[in-house]
Amino acid sequence: MLIMLLLAVILIGLHSIDGRQIDINPKQITTLRESRDDDASDKYLTKGVRCMVSLADGKYVTVIETCSVVREKIEAAR
Repeated sequence: MLIMLLLAVILIGLHSIDGRQIDINPKQITTLRESRDDDASDKYLTKGVRCMVSLADGKYVTVIETCSVVREKIEAAR
């Protein structure tokens, strides 16, 4: 008997600071780091970046969406 498995990878669409779309597997997201709008000397994030998305492979992506929007997209993808 042949058993076929259908694997679907669901990606969420986010945007880089220059407007390009970034598709991320929400299962690979480990942490979200919100930018600090009240502190112009935030030395970790470039102006315009609202959230840093850390991934399971140790890399990260900075996006213009807020972390709360990213969380909503993660929940919607479940």
